[in-house]
Amino acid sequence: MEQLAYQMLDVRQLLANYATVSQNKYGFFLCRKGEADILLNNHSFHIEKGVLCLYTPYTFIRIVRHTEDIEGCLMEGELDTIQPALSNIPATERFAIRSHPCVKLNATQCQRLEQSAEMLKTRTELLKQATKPRSVRLLRMLVQVLLQNLCLEALEIYFNCAPVEELPQNREERIFNRFLMSAFRNCAQERSVTFYAKEQHLSPNYLSSVIKAKSGRTAIRWIETFTLLQAQHYLRQTKLSIKEIAYQLHFPDQSVFGRYFKKHCGVSPSDYRNEGTT
Repeated sequence: MEQLAYQMLDVRQLLANYATVSQNKYGFFLCRKGEADILLNNHSFHIEKGVLCLYTPYTFIRIVRHTEDIEGCLMEGELDTIQPALSNIPATERFAIRSHPCVKLNATQCQRLEQSAEMLKTRTELLKQATKPRSVRLLRMLVQVLLQNLCLEALEIYFNCAPVEELPQNREERIFNRFLMSAFRNCAQERSVTFYAKEQHLSPNYLSSVIKAKSGRTAIRWIETFTLLQAQHYLRQTKLSIKEIAYQLHFPDQSVFGRYFKKHCGVSPSDYRNEGTT
């Protein structure tokens, strides 16, 4: 089967109280309908029809809430595929995307982006169906060009739109968001609530109560989520052995890591890795 450098995702896969990390991916979401509040790293934004949201590698993403009718175009791609599109953009402008990831588009700009995405989608379907070597080769080149075109289209539109202002956060929201970012960065070394409570000069019980109230999930469950996201990334995206991954994530040994992974994911690390190659 043809391995693609990008994938179109269903926005309904990203439910409220779910979080992910873009790892070595980049992506964008163009809202067609509905509303949502999202967290990108420790910044909160309100998304509605016509809002374009770009995210860069190693961005922490969480949908805090969304309306039932939320709908849009969501695409995620490998970092290597966007490098040519970014090569001539000054570093200061690239950093702006992390600081101000969301912008408001007009109807014409939305149509431009949708047309580029649709062209890429239709040619990708042709590539999947192609059997003749020459057609496969040419369509693969065409898909790469159209993917670059979509990236450039999104960036040109982004830099010509007004940014969406960040939502204000109360004290408990700041505590929660700081915890999420710290757990994302430190879960490989620190998996106790006490560590994250001390960071914010709070008691473990108070931090735990804030996390539970704001997300409906315990602090421990969030730490486990980030640990498993890192483990899944290592298993699917690197050639590290399972023993080396256990070392990277500071487990005592491979067997302890294996039991931890299977308990939370339902399969062993080796089976999870093998599923990704079939």
